[in-house]
Amino acid sequence: MELADAFLLWQDIGLLLYATLKAFLPLPSLEVMLVPLCLSQPSHWILYSLEGALGTCVGGMIGYAISYRYGRRALRHLANEKEMNKGEELMQRYGLWAVFIGGITPIPDFLLAYLAGLSRMNLWRFSLCDGLARLLRSLLVCYMFNRLGILLDFDQIGIWLSVLVVVWLLLRYFKQKRDSHSKDE
Repeated sequence: MELADAFLLWQDIGLLLYATLKAFLPLPSLEVMLVPLCLSQPSHWILYSLEGALGTCVGGMIGYAISYRYGRRALRHLANEKEMNKGEELMQRYGLWAVFIGGITPIPDFLLAYLAGLSRMNLWRFSLCDGLARLLRSLLVCYMFNRLGILLDFDQIGIWLSVLVVVWLLLRYFKQKRDSHSKDE
């Protein structure tokens, strides 16, 4: 197996693993994986959508189970008491609608899983609703970047974007250095 073949195999496993972990841990949004994958291989956008949705569904069930088992102790390192009360109230008031709307928006989904477990929402209803919402979001994101990947030359754009970021960082560095030097005088 060549290195390129190994990477192609591991990118799918990596996406699935990342999607699972980010559904119950405070990690950056799934788009940090979906966007580069869809841009590098636009024809695989449906596969990436399904992998992302499956991973977040499994991860959501894990987060739900942790919160169901350990209650508020599971959330203490993620939210304060006031935030937990507000989240639990929203879950009890809106139920599956809160899960669905939270699932298609950039709200951190690991919080949804913990709050669903904390409020004792039905696991299967939660998982179905969360999985459907995440699938819809993944399909939308992947389709959008599939279209962009076909229309634009992202290799060329990436080079210019990298140059702009480096120039911006240098300008910022020299400005901070100049500002700190003028304060010292």
